[in-house]
Amino acid sequence: MSTISYSGGVVCRKPHERSDEGTLAMAIEVSYMVAAAHAAVKAQVAKINDLNVYPVPDGDTGTNMLLTLGSALSETSGKSYGSPEEASRACARAALMGARGNSGVILSQMIRGACEVLADRRSLAAEAFAAGLDGARERAYASVREPVEGTMLTVIKDAAVAAREAFEEGDTDLPSVVGAARQAAHDSVRRTPELLAVLREAGVVDAGGLGVAVILDGVYACVTGQEIEVPAAGEDGAPDLETIHAQEEAWGYCTEFLVDGFDGDVEEFREHVYASGRSVLVVAHDDVVKVHLHTQDPGGALSYAGGFGRLAGVKVDDMEAQVRSHDPEGRPAARLGVVAASRGEGNRALFEQMGAVVIEGGQGENPSAADLAGAVEETGASAIVLLPNNKNIVPTAAQVGELVEAKTYVVPTTNLAAGLAVMVGYDAEGEPDEVVEEMREISDSLRVGEVTRSVRDARVGEREVPEGAYMGFLDGDLVAVEDGIRETALVVAREIVGDGADVLTLLKGEELAEAELEGILDGIRDSYDLLEVEVRDGGQPLYPLQMVAE
Repeated sequence: MSTISYSGGVVCRKPHERSDEGTLAMAIEVSYMVAAAHAAVKAQVAKINDLNVYPVPDGDTGTNMLLTLGSALSETSGKSYGSPEEASRACARAALMGARGNSGVILSQMIRGACEVLADRRSLAAEAFAAGLDGARERAYASVREPVEGTMLTVIKDAAVAAREAFEEGDTDLPSVVGAARQAAHDSVRRTPELLAVLREAGVVDAGGLGVAVILDGVYACVTGQEIEVPAAGEDGAPDLETIHAQEEAWGYCTEFLVDGFDGDVEEFREHVYASGRSVLVVAHDDVVKVHLHTQDPGGALSYAGGFGRLAGVKVDDMEAQVRSHDPEGRPAARLGVVAASRGEGNRALFEQMGAVVIEGGQGENPSAADLAGAVEETGASAIVLLPNNKNIVPTAAQVGELVEAKTYVVPTTNLAAGLAVMVGYDAEGEPDEVVEEMREISDSLRVGEVTRSVRDARVGEREVPEGAYMGFLDGDLVAVEDGIRETALVVAREIVGDGADVLTLLKGEELAEAELEGILDGIRDSYDLLEVEVRDGGQPLYPLQMVAE
């Protein structure tokens, strides 16, 4: 097995198994190339993000491209496939499923276009690479209703043309053809301000275009065995990232979601979505449709899309609020900020809509004090509330005050449902001590339940807990052990409501099926007709259901 190293210390591997006749065996590995592209973008993700003209979550171009590649890498890493068709299909689907933001969705289409071409090839030779880039170009342009030049579309087009011309002029050496595409991509990136006025006015090159060029850097490193070189700002041909970001008109909510098991007329669906907003991308692949749009009515878009299949990966960001918070001449930074640890796309969106800076963290994935300190700095506020939302993060949050200049307050929430309930008391412009006191009073008044599954046989107090059983907890105490999730949830609900409650909020995890949720809701409503029950789709792992009573 040959190894090719590049910056970041990662090794990419090429398949080498051969049959007795000496031909390449049909065990296809693609992760070596995906890993190279992923590592190249990871090495420059901060620089790509810094180039964004529009300072909102939707503008994290480098991060969105990295996450899209990460999804493809997770699918292909350590796997071999029985045919090029199978490998290509798996890689393309994974990229679409994990695509984030405008740039991520377009990148997923570049990957899909290349995969569709390479599905008919038995090896990655110079001609196949050039054809793959042309497939990437074609799919990328087709995914955008009104293509804009001076963007990542232009860069992939110029790279594809260079690769094709190099091959047609007699160059059959793969590294040489990849090198020609890579150089053309970087040259194209430098020309993007000539084609797009907003880039020219901001003094930056296109971020997505740079991402495409960096991906080709990774491919080049993989086929040549060279390390990736990260150019410093100011070097010849490297973008100057010390720029003033231009402001565009802020408009609506950046809304992303995926419709799985799509059943309906894709063209009718596409036309409706295009008519409902701006910056729209609707991409269909098999029975999956990925949507990105800016709209003033995200709820309407989600409600419409829900009629065609199961929604997943829902993400909604208030672009206008984000721009105001980043604009030094607009609204000043909040007097009091919030940093919330969270897991699950739905929970992230809920916390962000309520004004929090969210850091990934929770059961099985705890952030460090340094991670939390970085999020505190991101708020830009002089006083910050920390919501750990997990008992294991509470002591870490208590250390953050020593790492930052801002004054920090810890409201020791131990799960996500409690954290969301506490956010109701948050007032960004209020007197910090008073707001924090109110948030703590809300926290102290809550009763919080959780349902999860046992991972092994155990004995808890007087209870025997078999592996795989559902466990119900109330305020950290085990109150139920049952075979089914509905029975467990109803026991927990009865314990919560028995002490008096006006509102019960259910936070749905990623493992809870809609039918199971409906069964739980029916059971609660049958027993407590005067109780107001609310449901939020949090998407948290490990805990199919959390609930909080107010």
